[in-house]
Amino acid sequence: MKKTFIKIMALTLVAVMACTMLVSCGGPNANPDKAVEALEKNDYGAEKIDSKLGLLVYSWAGDGLECVVVGLDKNLDGVTILYYEDAKAANAAWEKVEEHGSDKEDGYVLKKSGKMIYFGSEEAVKAAK
Repeated sequence: MKKTFIKIMALTLVAVMACTMLVSCGGPNANPDKAVEALEKNDYGAEKIDSKLGLLVYSWAGDGLECVVVGLDKNLDGVTILYYEDAKAANAAWEKVEEHGSDKEDGYVLKKSGKMIYFGSEEAVKAAK
C-alpha cells in the first residue's frame, strides 16, 4: 500500500512538472494586459490597441481580430501579438499573416498559438511572457 502511494505521488509530481514546462515554453502571454505588463517590466515600450480605428491598420490580419499588443525596445527590436476572437478566427487568418511576415530573418519568430498569432524577435517574444 505504501509503495503504491509513493508511485502515485511520483507520477503526480512528474505530471505537474511536465505541465509547468509546457506552460513556460510557450509564446507570449494569452492575456493582452499581462503581455503589456510583462513587456514593460522587461524595458519595452508596449501598447495595447483595441479601438476600431487602431485595428484598421491591421486589416490585413483577417477577420475576428480583437486587439493587438505591440512592444518595442530602444533598438526598435520588438514583437506584435494579434489576439483573435477564437482559435478558429486565428486559423483562418494564419495564411494572410504568414504572407505578411514571410521574410523571416535569423532570430525572427512567426507562430500561432490558440487564438493568437505573434511575430517578432525571439527576445521580445520571451519578454512578453
